[in-house]
Amino acid sequence: MKAFVFPGQGSQYKGMGEAILEKFPEGNEFLKKGEKVLNMDLNYLLFEADDETLKDTENAQISILFTSFLYFKYLESKGIFPDYVCGHSLGEYSSLLVSEVLSFEDALVLVRERARVMKRFTQEIKGVQVAVMNLSVHELENVIEKFQESGVIQIAGYNSKTQIVVSMENSILDEFKKEIEKLKGRVLPLKTSLPFHSPLMKKAEDEFSKILEKTKFNSPKYLYISSVTNEVIQSGEEIKRVLTNQITRPVRWTQTIDKLLSFGVNEFYEVGPNKIFTNLLLRDYKNIRVINTESWIKEGEYERV
Repeated sequence: MKAFVFPGQGSQYKGMGEAILEKFPEGNEFLKKGEKVLNMDLNYLLFEADDETLKDTENAQISILFTSFLYFKYLESKGIFPDYVCGHSLGEYSSLLVSEVLSFEDALVLVRERARVMKRFTQEIKGVQVAVMNLSVHELENVIEKFQESGVIQIAGYNSKTQIVVSMENSILDEFKKEIEKLKGRVLPLKTSLPFHSPLMKKAEDEFSKILEKTKFNSPKYLYISSVTNEVIQSGEEIKRVLTNQITRPVRWTQTIDKLLSFGVNEFYEVGPNKIFTNLLLRDYKNIRVINTESWIKEGEYERV
């Protein structure tokens, strides 16, 4: 069985739209439609925008969602469909778009508003997000417990068996790094501008939930598994309910992959820009097939399917 997995913020890079639009020129029609819906220069974001421009959370989220959608439409045109879909944080919206839980227009507008709400609180939120490498969950949880009286700190994403993302207040970061280094771990900065998936984002979450409430959610065309709950959700209204507190809850990515494996999934397609999750999957799991759609298209392997 196949699962399509959709990347989140951090997978953006300059020229991320080149490979897919070269092989799938039909995508330009979606590009024109998307620009009209959003009144944004998507062509610039997908082809020319530099890393600093793409670090802006609004530009990053829209660009990744749109590029992921184009890769999906290309796969669909080749008769390749998923049994399951899931996404990492922002990637959940990509999975809901391709599953027709959200219309094309609603998905674009929701993601734009999600990013704008987050940006609105940037000056108030004194926080940062980092990846911790080479520590077990148990070791990291012990470190986090030591700092909880000093301010807000929380595991934000269980990305892999060797990489866990943590969000925290800025004031904690230096001492946190020292504790991690004592345990022979590493702390790496991420391409994100806010401490996502932590209580620091509560005001943004509350405001965005009002926008979510006004949006129509359909039942998913493909089996959708939430990376918040690690459960298959078949009701559009239930998906909406879970998303209302997605911004402050951890992304349980490894748990979601484990659940898919338990369902018999043995083929994973990373559908979107870059190959962050392809690398993580190949590092953590044996005896599964991982197809990075971007590399697959660049190398022409689709021609031999």
